[in-house]
Amino acid sequence: MELPHNLGRRVGILGGTFDPVHNGHLAIAEAVRQALALSGLLFIPAFLPPHKPTYTISPFVQRAAMLELAVVDRPGFFVSLLEAEREGPSYSIDTLRTLRQTLGEEVHLFFIIGMDAFAEIHTWKANRELLDHASFVVIGRPDHCQQSCGQTVAANFPGYTFVAAHGSWQGEPGQGAIYPLIVPPMKVSSTEIREAIRQGRPVRDLVPATVADYIEAYGMYR
Repeated sequence: MELPHNLGRRVGILGGTFDPVHNGHLAIAEAVRQALALSGLLFIPAFLPPHKPTYTISPFVQRAAMLELAVVDRPGFFVSLLEAEREGPSYSIDTLRTLRQTLGEEVHLFFIIGMDAFAEIHTWKANRELLDHASFVVIGRPDHCQQSCGQTVAANFPGYTFVAAHGSWQGEPGQGAIYPLIVPPMKVSSTEIREAIRQGRPVRDLVPATVADYIEAYGMYR
């Protein structure tokens, strides 16, 4: 697996189906990069998302191509095809193990996850091991981010305590931290974009222009 040589030592990881990638994904990535002073951020499209419903997912090559177009003019943002190289279900623990082995222990990984997904962390494969490889950045709305995050931490990671000076829950030395990060919600989702395209409504204000051009060129979601 090849990774960009200029990722640096503080690397964010944003995985997902990205069907399609939209402005909300990019806004979250930029907010995390600024809040945690990340040196680089990897977008990792899922090959076979284990938690997604059974709707038909666009081919991996198209979802990855749209991501490449979305980040091409954004320094520090990169796309990794790791999960396609591995094939099979895209379990986060497998991705983190591979990244840790590839990048080494000196690189601090920050795994970006939404509050809704974090609340279901007990259903994830090897969920207790995730924090051995990366810190979590939990994205939530202003009205309930820290409270909801705290409840999930208490239920699933009982050895963690909130340290106000760090703005995060901290565990044993060597384990990743859990950072709650409030990001104002954007009224955009991949589901809504696909439906808008099916109905013939414009989406150019919801996705990067290059992604909109790609969707039109290949007649996607129609």
